[in-house]
Amino acid sequence: MSRADLARVFGVLAVATVCGGVIFNSTTIAMPKVFDERLAALVHSTLGVGVLVCGVYLIAAMAQLCVGWWLDRRSLKAVFVPVVALQVPLILLAGTAENALMLAVAVAMMFFVFGQIPINDAMIARYTAEEWRARAYALRYVVSFGASALAVPLVAWIYRTSGDFRLLFFVLAALAAASFVAALFFPEERPRTAAKEIAA
Repeated sequence: MSRADLARVFGVLAVATVCGGVIFNSTTIAMPKVFDERLAALVHSTLGVGVLVCGVYLIAAMAQLCVGWWLDRRSLKAVFVPVVALQVPLILLAGTAENALMLAVAVAMMFFVFGQIPINDAMIARYTAEEWRARAYALRYVVSFGASALAVPLVAWIYRTSGDFRLLFFVLAALAAASFVAALFFPEERPRTAAKEIAA
């Protein structure tokens, strides 16, 4: 790839890492309180909220396996664009949904939020030379953890000033939209298949 294409790849990765880190940590931190407030018709105890949150995260974690399987068979952009695109409407809907609808939206939203994690790692795996790969992963995690650290004060400040989580989800939807725009600039590549890799 040309230097311009490589710069574009790592520019997109930087945006996806920062926005994705804030979205992932904000949603996982806020979810128990969101469920406590929005699922009053479904649960009436802290234990019930914890069980539902655990169930949502267990289902969402399966997204990493699904996306990993998809990445082995499709181009990175073909996976990246729909995953971040679907986050935008789901996060917006989560800002106003309640009870059973909120639970369903939370499962779908967290599925695609979790699903972005292997995509960011795949960018480094495919576009970094082997001798630089460990340092590239280290740099990505430094950026990700730095951005993620903003999640706690962001959630606390928005909840304290607005009294609910609606504004938080609107802010996170804007970050997801930024990731989607960045994904559109990701360079095209040929689809990858397991058979081709075995043959190679």
